[in-house]
Amino acid sequence: MTIGSRHRTKQARKQDVYVALHGVHRPKEGGVSFTPVHKVSAYEAIVEQIEAAIEGGEFQPGDRLPGERKLMADFSVSRATIREALRVLQATGVIESRPGDPRGPVISAFSPRLLEKSLSQISRHGGSSRVELLQFRLFLEGSSAHLAALHRTAEQLAEITDAWTAMHDAVESGKLQDYPAHVQRYHDGIRTASGNRLLAACGGVISDIMGDLMARRIDEDHDAEALLRRAVTDGAVSLERIRERDASGARAAHAAGIFRFYEGSLSASEQQSLNALV
Repeated sequence: MTIGSRHRTKQARKQDVYVALHGVHRPKEGGVSFTPVHKVSAYEAIVEQIEAAIEGGEFQPGDRLPGERKLMADFSVSRATIREALRVLQATGVIESRPGDPRGPVISAFSPRLLEKSLSQISRHGGSSRVELLQFRLFLEGSSAHLAALHRTAEQLAEITDAWTAMHDAVESGKLQDYPAHVQRYHDGIRTASGNRLLAACGGVISDIMGDLMARRIDEDHDAEALLRRAVTDGAVSLERIRERDASGARAAHAAGIFRFYEGSLSASEQQSLNALV
């Protein structure tokens, strides 16, 4: 731990973690914190409307969007704005556009981004309990580690290792505010190495949604640094299993590490509901 960090209170360092996770300072008791609003550009609004139409069933996979002229008229914007919106939709896999085709772009059969948005809405507004979110996450992350051990490339292993090293260094140096970003990159790297886009999309959404739960877990623990050190140690075990291409070992270690992080804040019945996945 650095000299400067020794003189900072645990509460101050917990506030740093809260800010890193939420982008705002913890609201004072009896007060409310708001975040600044951001102006949405025209092309972003078009992207949102088209995605909403697809989610609502107005367009099916294989259907075509109207051509550029019709879209320009419908949205009352320039050709450049329409093309920027279509570029974003194509980059995220929502549509497929063929150069030189005078007809409108085709709605893709699968879009990770649409899946992410739908899952996020269900999880945030569908009343999912804490134990349901944890069950889903243990299943997803364990499966991701299993597949990562089988399919990871040398480059992907290096990225996961680099993220774990950053986690370790953040905790050992007392820079707890940096830990959330590094652990997110660690988990993202494992999901990417799994080679399964569905696992990557679903796991990323659940991980983001559980950011509040992670922040509370760190804030409420009497020794947050010890909690994170144990998490780093558990992460090293998962990493080693992936390095060794031990698929079943990676699944077990990764799920167990996530469970241990939250275990101290769970009731006996919640722990029992999760034991089958560990």
